[in-house]
Amino acid sequence: MSRLIATFLRGLGVVLPLVLTVWLVVWAVQGIETILREVFLWFFSEELYKPGLGVVMAIVVIFIVGILVQLFVLRQVWAWLESVFERIPLVKTVYNGIRDFLAFFSSNVGAGMSTVVRVDIAPGAQLVGFVTDRQPPFAGLGESDMVAVYLPMSYMVGGYTLLLPADRLHECDMSVEQAMRYALTAGIQAKPKV
Repeated sequence: MSRLIATFLRGLGVVLPLVLTVWLVVWAVQGIETILREVFLWFFSEELYKPGLGVVMAIVVIFIVGILVQLFVLRQVWAWLESVFERIPLVKTVYNGIRDFLAFFSSNVGAGMSTVVRVDIAPGAQLVGFVTDRQPPFAGLGESDMVAVYLPMSYMVGGYTLLLPADRLHECDMSVEQAMRYALTAGIQAKPKV
């Protein structure tokens, strides 16, 4: 019986990530298509619409916005619009959370988290973390040489940012992506077959 359960769990470990990934991609594409189909129909007739044009339109719009926000005037308009969002109580929480989450995975913030460290938490015990700020604004309030380190929690989108003395940190020779994957999966990763 235990052999049947082990075989089932092995199959589930292969099928479930694949099915959930495909489902999430299909759900996102269908959502984008549904919303932007309506936008397309504001400007063009139903006869011109073909399935997939909503996704193509989303890609084009995102690319154009990326170009436009590089212009000084539009950057100022965007900064003003963000300041409006950040003054509305519920909207600012949702907006800042989504913005920070997306920025966390973008290449722009990757430079801010380029150092993977092991943090001494007790004799013989360490956590994987990421240096986010080598000169945090609170460093002058206590000990000098404090560093901000983000410690992610396994299987969650969350973690802790700690201010720690630099001598408790040990740099690791691994990429941020490898370390994040390791930390978020609690070290349970598919090992490459040799």
